[in-house]
Amino acid sequence: MVKETIEITANGAPYQLEAGTTLPAFLEQRSQAVRRVVVERNGEALTPAEAEQTVLAAGDRLEIVRIVAGG
Repeated sequence: MVKETIEITANGAPYQLEAGTTLPAFLEQRSQAVRRVVVERNGEALTPAEAEQTVLAAGDRLEIVRIVAGG
């Protein structure tokens, strides 16, 4: 059985993912945590609660910014 794949773009780079991949799983694969980044999906900022529930879809465009404390 061949697994279906989708393509998304994150910070300008294309990624091939297994269909049904969640945003938290995608971030984890890249050594990031959903609670340590701000994510914009297709031009709309996601709250942390929304990000936790997001299943990525073909054509999604993500902008991911790491949260850094400091002043």
